[in-house]
Amino acid sequence: MAIIIYPKTMNWKYMKQRPQQLMTQLGAKGHQVFFENLAPLDRDFLEVEKNVFLFTDHHAFVKHKLPALRKSQPVVGWTTWSRQRTRLTSFYRPDAIIYDCCDEFPQWAKYEVKMVDTADHLVCTADSIRSRLELAYPDKPVTLIPNGADNGFFDIPVAPRPADLPPGPIVAYIGAWAYWLDHELFAKLAVRFPHVQFISIGASYGDIPDYTRLSNVHVLGEKPHHELKQYLQYIDVAMIPFQYHPITLATNPVKAYEYMAAGVPVLSTALPECIRMEPHVTTATTHEDFISKLNRMLTEPKNDSAREARIAYARQNRWQERGDAADQVIRDMLLAKGLLK
Repeated sequence: MAIIIYPKTMNWKYMKQRPQQLMTQLGAKGHQVFFENLAPLDRDFLEVEKNVFLFTDHHAFVKHKLPALRKSQPVVGWTTWSRQRTRLTSFYRPDAIIYDCCDEFPQWAKYEVKMVDTADHLVCTADSIRSRLELAYPDKPVTLIPNGADNGFFDIPVAPRPADLPPGPIVAYIGAWAYWLDHELFAKLAVRFPHVQFISIGASYGDIPDYTRLSNVHVLGEKPHHELKQYLQYIDVAMIPFQYHPITLATNPVKAYEYMAAGVPVLSTALPECIRMEPHVTTATTHEDFISKLNRMLTEPKNDSAREARIAYARQNRWQERGDAADQVIRDMLLAKGLLK
């Protein structure tokens, strides 16, 4: 087992995504995970999952806690942000570093070369990212570990309809309400289907259009991750209406797995990673194609066998399986460095 340090990038409670999910799985496997939280804590360490501890005072951690930990287990730095190279190497000085490239944000690219040079192993979420990393850094080992489905989204118990969910058919997007969404498409859908309620659940990110003129668009804002299950059981179609953009073309959407785990029909822009999920995810290439397929999905009878197939696909792609893969990467890397017997 190892000591795993995830350096300061986000708050643990912010939009439960890949870092929190993978660190939870690694903690469950017996690694001790220390997640540097952005928001201050009222104590030195807060155990949020089995073997997963939040901390904020890195000086105290490095001076008082880390030396004792080093005596018993190797220390691994795991980061999803290329800007954290200096923090890892200067403060924590891990025995090995894993760089998990899970997004292709252009503003991060300038930090990548030095991060990769420092890293012992590269992990990524999408096949397009793997191909790029293998071509750009042929001397570095690369492992593809896609995102996955949260166990809590299977077999959701029946709950009352949330009070802020309007009556009528529901088409929803759950995720960051951001500039990489195709807001023009979202507005077109609301106009084309006036009897349908279009819902957005997620934190706002960047400048977004004003939808107040469309009475059937409801921007509900961010919800705690565990509350999303209450909404999913009342959604008729779940969407991933992304623009074609360097960020989205390399994304392996967490939301797709969560939608499928709940059995909800999924309609997405034709992103490479979503095309690979067909027929469990329906993809559309143009606005008119998206509108046509949404109309079909809203009007055709419910298909129980297709629903069960979506759920089965999600069960094969849970975070538990991703945690197994991450654990294997850590073990292989430490064995190669002579740090694991």
